[in-house]
Amino acid sequence: MYENPINLLLIEDNPGDMVLIREMLKDVQSIHFHFLHADNLQGGLTLLDKEEVDVLLLDLHLQDSHGIHTFITTNKKAPKTPIIILTGLADEELAIKAVSKGAQDYLVKGQIESQLLVKSIQYAMERKNIERKLRESEEKYRLMVEKAQSGVFLMDSHNKLTYVNQSIASLLGYKVSEMLQKDISHFTDRDGQKLIRYHLNQKEIGSSNAYELKLQNKQGIYLHVLVSSTPLFKPDGNYLGAISILTDISSRKSVERSLMDALREKDENFFLIMGSMIEAMKPLIQNDYRDEHMDKFA
Repeated sequence: MYENPINLLLIEDNPGDMVLIREMLKDVQSIHFHFLHADNLQGGLTLLDKEEVDVLLLDLHLQDSHGIHTFITTNKKAPKTPIIILTGLADEELAIKAVSKGAQDYLVKGQIESQLLVKSIQYAMERKNIERKLRESEEKYRLMVEKAQSGVFLMDSHNKLTYVNQSIASLLGYKVSEMLQKDISHFTDRDGQKLIRYHLNQKEIGSSNAYELKLQNKQGIYLHVLVSSTPLFKPDGNYLGAISILTDISSRKSVERSLMDALREKDENFFLIMGSMIEAMKPLIQNDYRDEHMDKFA
């Protein structure tokens, strides 16, 4: 499973416990461990500077450090290294607290045997590796979203904004912090609120959709945006919220209005010219009509 030896650091001030764990690791046939040991926290931190440590076994009560502070200091020094807490029965609650703060596992002294120790080490390394990959993936997508030209926002099931990227904040003239926890309808008019409610109802039944919306910036100016939203659901199927991408189409709308104005002006000129022509032709048409019908009675 592991091609290279696992560098294991044990920070433990009890010589008996140290020897016991070292011998357990020697008994393991499937994995080769490179065993490192320090009998106080400072010595362990020094080894972390010098050695590439794959996994760390940590006693919380040492000569120079006690309690949760021991874990916090060690974890700060080696945040990428999986840490397994070694504890006595009386300190199990403290060990659980350390796990809640980032330790991968804890083992109770006196109940440790070779197979349990190895499994705990393997699982701790695997979990830490998965955490690292997830963190790298989250960071990659976070950077993609933050750098996106389009606005990106998340809202919860109550339509409160739980995330907005810098693009949408800049577009509307707000700080990101000023937009968070506000209802999305806060940034539009009554017609926009009705439109949002309609599309939110569609999301709750699982429909992705895109629609145009007017959003009001901090200066009170309305901007035309295109919103594309995808609903999010919990594993039990309940609506969780939605992720939306927003694109500013105000410039396009301005061009469309200019084109419409130009077409309207062109149409008006056309009808004006045609009206003038008809007025000019009216006497001739009337005369031709009168002569034609008068001839019938001649």
